[in-house]
Amino acid sequence: MAKRAGNVRALALERINTLFNEANSEFKIHSERSHRYVKIILKLAAKSGVRIPKKFRSNYCRKCKIYLSSGANSKVRTRKGKLIVFCNRCKTYRRMLLKPKV
Repeated sequence: MAKRAGNVRALALERINTLFNEANSEFKIHSERSHRYVKIILKLAAKSGVRIPKKFRSNYCRKCKIYLSSGANSKVRTRKGKLIVFCNRCKTYRRMLLKPKV
């Protein structure tokens, strides 16, 4: 069973990477398709028990579950060592640390 679970996790991570890359490339042409890809990614991560990689966590809105592209449907700012992402659709903020505390 453990060997199969490892295969499922590896396959899920590979699929998550592929879907995020597709969402990024499809956003300008079909934004609704990229939003659907994010919803698929979240379901896949929940079912397989895999965490979404750090490089992709800031690319979607946690409230309305859409793909965020800076300038198109979100605003990105930096203030006091934090990255602030504002979703234009649901009007929520997300704050992330830029540098860890020393």
